[in-house]
Amino acid sequence: MNMDLVAQSTQAVIAEDSNPGHILSAPGGVARNIAENLARLGHPTHLISLVGDDALGQSLLTATWAAGVRVDGVQMLAGQGTSTYLSIHNPQGELDFAINDMALLEQLTPERLQTQATRLQAAAALVVDANLSPAALGYLLGSSYAGPIFADAVSLAKCARLKPWLAAIHTLKVNRLEAQALSGFTVRTPADAIDAARHLQTQGVKNVVVSLGEDGACWVNAQGASGHWLAAAVQVVNVSGAGDALLAGLVHGHCQGWPLQAALEFAVACAEITLGCDRANAPDLSVAAVEHHLVSGHTARTKH
Repeated sequence: MNMDLVAQSTQAVIAEDSNPGHILSAPGGVARNIAENLARLGHPTHLISLVGDDALGQSLLTATWAAGVRVDGVQMLAGQGTSTYLSIHNPQGELDFAINDMALLEQLTPERLQTQATRLQAAAALVVDANLSPAALGYLLGSSYAGPIFADAVSLAKCARLKPWLAAIHTLKVNRLEAQALSGFTVRTPADAIDAARHLQTQGVKNVVVSLGEDGACWVNAQGASGHWLAAAVQVVNVSGAGDALLAGLVHGHCQGWPLQAALEFAVACAEITLGCDRANAPDLSVAAVEHHLVSGHTARTKH
């Protein structure tokens, strides 16, 4: 859970110089974004995280609650600064680079998570992201929780934190680089992505989804079936949050009892809607909006 500062240049970036553009401040954080998307898709959603007792922390709590997420599991730490994520985007909305200040999350310890044990055990599903410390991930993924656990690998730098716990994960969402890092396979094509996903299954993961940007996403389910769903041609305003919307769509599909392929088709549509928004969460995301997006003429695509 963090505050996003999103800067987008209006012309090609010139290094070591001041560049004209737009700067937006908005609620962010992988798990927080997923929670907001799930709430917008109609699910009662609780967020467990930390904020500092500063203006950014209070703003995050207010905005997240207003989006429908229950935030009574978020602890406010006195004298601490709220996590912040700064991203720089080119005129096409693509990410050039980002800096994250997530030190506060190191204080989300197993002891603090233990205070949420009753809520965790009662959940229909758990969603974790690799921003969590190895100790926190170990507490959650090594627990006695019997329901499905969905995991987002977050980044190339942090995805290795999930490696010791792959067998505890019901559905793992990775991008091309994260799939390479966790599997050791080179991922250039959809076929490569499926091979990498199958290798990850040998480590115990039941379902694997590999997002491939404009090439869509590939999936392999627990029964060994696989496929590739192409992305539609959509106008990209900002890529931040698209992967979070994808995972939220996968969780939604699971809760509906859909097979992974159907859940992925819905999830990719969630991501495409989010790509057209200037922030990490599309305020108009809903089941009806996703269904309309899937059937509208401009989303024609080919399944493999």
